[in-house]
Amino acid sequence: MFKRFLAPGLLLCAVAASVAVLPQPAAAQDHSYFTYVSWWAVPRDQWAAFEKQSQEADAQMKSALADGTIVAWGDVATRVHDEGGYTHAEFFTATSRDKLLKALETEWTGATNAAYVSTTKHRDALLETLAHGGKTSAGATGYVRVTFWQAKPGSEQALEGYVMKSIKPMLDSALSSGTLLMYNFDKEDIHSDAAGGYNLALFFPDGAAMDKFFNDLAAAEKSDPTVGTVIDNLTVAKEHRDTLSRLTAYGHQ
Repeated sequence: MFKRFLAPGLLLCAVAASVAVLPQPAAAQDHSYFTYVSWWAVPRDQWAAFEKQSQEADAQMKSALADGTIVAWGDVATRVHDEGGYTHAEFFTATSRDKLLKALETEWTGATNAAYVSTTKHRDALLETLAHGGKTSAGATGYVRVTFWQAKPGSEQALEGYVMKSIKPMLDSALSSGTLLMYNFDKEDIHSDAAGGYNLALFFPDGAAMDKFFNDLAAAEKSDPTVGTVIDNLTVAKEHRDTLSRLTAYGHQ
């Protein structure tokens, strides 16, 4: 779903998406969050079978959401593919490592199902979610756009501080207005890549909402050029990349 979430890829084309229930804003963040993401490279002729298997496993995620083990989950299908080859992903977010691992162990019982065994490549990530916001939903679809940044050495705290102070309020506003379904700002908790990597995963209900978000962002940058230049000054430009995926199933407390 991500470059790192949210992907080899958290975290989008103008194709209609549906929301099964009217979402309500989640409470303000008052504790830590952790997110687990899995990616698979599925042969094209097996996409339908893999997605059917994922749907069958969604009952476990819905149960974990209902009992409070996790606060969010989703299934993702890549829409802009790259040489990494990952075509599908799933994620879930919890308020502690303990709860995250409980959900993971439940998921593990289906790890040898035929659809998973047939994949050509697989990868996981365990992320510390520095900022999270989401809308209550029992069933939604949409799109996920994930931006990956690599902080310049020594700029990690400055980047985190800027996102929390200057970007998070904008994300919370977009969440309240319905432009966003959810967002996660993450870094690795279990490091498999170089330190200093960050992901911002944005979950949109449809392409129109994505257009609105980026039109609003462009207007903000026009009125205050520092909106973009601060990030540029704190990150390594050549390491920046984005991913775009279809959110095929989603739930949030």
